[in-house]
Amino acid sequence: MFHFKADFTAFNSFSDITLSLAKHLTGLGIPVSLQRSEISAAFVAEDESNYATIAQLMKPEPYRRCQIKWSHYWPATAALQLDGELNFELFAINYHFTRDREPFDLWLQESIGNPYNKLAISQFCRDVLIQAGCNPERIFVLPLAFNPLLSELPFVAKPSENSGVKRILHCTSSADLYRFGTDLLLTAYCEEFYGDTQIELVLKEGQSQHCLLDRYIQMARDRFGTGMPRIRYIKRFLNKAELAQLYYSVDGFVAPFRGEGFAIKILDAFAAGLPVALPLYGGPTEYADRNNCYPIEYDLVPVGHCLDTQNLALRNAPHWAESKISSLRQQLRAIVEDSQRFERAQKARNRALQFSWSAAAQRLESLVKERL
Repeated sequence: MFHFKADFTAFNSFSDITLSLAKHLTGLGIPVSLQRSEISAAFVAEDESNYATIAQLMKPEPYRRCQIKWSHYWPATAALQLDGELNFELFAINYHFTRDREPFDLWLQESIGNPYNKLAISQFCRDVLIQAGCNPERIFVLPLAFNPLLSELPFVAKPSENSGVKRILHCTSSADLYRFGTDLLLTAYCEEFYGDTQIELVLKEGQSQHCLLDRYIQMARDRFGTGMPRIRYIKRFLNKAELAQLYYSVDGFVAPFRGEGFAIKILDAFAAGLPVALPLYGGPTEYADRNNCYPIEYDLVPVGHCLDTQNLALRNAPHWAESKISSLRQQLRAIVEDSQRFERAQKARNRALQFSWSAAAQRLESLVKERL
């Protein structure tokens, strides 16, 4: 029996992942309860059946066998307390530390100091916890999973020749553009494909109150003028079915992120059978390697502007990856022109199919059985 403490008044990666785990545990015949709360309308927009599912799972009294929450500095999340026979915190981080001489930030101190076991969403996240002083025996890796519709919808491999416009997808957020490397991408894309009318960069983010990406695009337009290659900006919420169709409509995927703890959106690109360019750093190394993607060379640099630096006093010299523009340009071209890109993309798809929500739920149940 599992009880998840998560805030369903907001639709975000934490609540969405929690719901996916809860659904698939239920599918295995395992009783699940969810913390009672209001339910965001975005869950209904995602899938009409979600409201009934969440509401039903909120009816039971909280199960005590195993309780799970997320580790985070958001006040509403940090305030949640667990009181099960076995307690876990899901943990994600986007960067590593280069020293450990000083006390860590308050979020890491609280996470390491509390009595809960940790469910790191990648080996990278586990390594950071160990570096910060968490007992390795209390940390377990629970990899996440891809959008299941990408395996349920008919898969059609991209043709080896395409006389039309080739499209490259990049998923980002105006709330954290710097972490996603969107600034680097716009420069590299416009330089590499200057004047090319047969290429299009598709920028996807959810509904956002920020307009920073609009400004980034305008700055690129001012710099490159009429030679600027095509950019299509999708600025609205897409449910999982619409996202799957978007992935299948493009020819390649690029993610020059500076930091990622796992990156489901990149795993989704793998599952869609796309050639993918990314730096082999952080959580995505759980599934990405030199044989199934187009690695972007990078430098390890101090962590710059991101949500964590805005909310935490980070110490111990945190670093992350900054993609090299020259390598990013090279791999942007490779994912739409390399003669071996479809073979590499097939390897990526084969790897991604090992990361299902059913497998994650089974892994979680096994971890609990071993400890109770």
